[in-house]
Amino acid sequence: MKRINRVTINAMALALLISLLGGGVALAHEQRTVGKYNFVVGFLTEPAYSGLPNGLDLRITDKDTQKPVEGLEKTLRAELIFGGKTMPLTVRARFGQPGAYTADLIPTKAGTYIFHISGDIQGQKVDERFESGPGRFNDVQEMTPLQFPEKLFPASDLAAQVQAAQTAASTAQTFGIIGIVVGVLGLAAGGFALFKR
Repeated sequence: MKRINRVTINAMALALLISLLGGGVALAHEQRTVGKYNFVVGFLTEPAYSGLPNGLDLRITDKDTQKPVEGLEKTLRAELIFGGKTMPLTVRARFGQPGAYTADLIPTKAGTYIFHISGDIQGQKVDERFESGPGRFNDVQEMTPLQFPEKLFPASDLAAQVQAAQTAASTAQTFGIIGIVVGVLGLAAGGFALFKR
């Protein structure tokens, strides 16, 4: 009898632990009912960090039956929005996870991102925007605070350094062309002076 009670208690503890862990994942995503369907949307890896590969995590179930809705990679479109910039995403089904979809992306700046999901689910039109932020799913964060032992440049600093190097190279090229033109003019003037003698 004691053995059965211990097995029952262990099984209940394991079930509680799994439900708590599963709930933690869902808390980092936005859940929304859209017509006849439940959507769960967020980043595939949370927290999301700038400069690291990530993806869309989209899960869709039937509101009444709670069954996953499959085959939507053919009828749904997704876009990633940051500030005034938009990037189309290629939605694909996740292997071995019915009703789960993803799209690859690499966020390059920290801040608020929006997933725009549109298209058709079994005859129902869909046009929804899911924005990161408090109470929804996490904003993208800088990875610099996690770097150890040396801090590397954040992606935004690296982009600024590349732009500065390109500007410096362009300026050097302009001065080089001016130098060549002045040299050619000098040679021409010298040649003309010799010819006149």
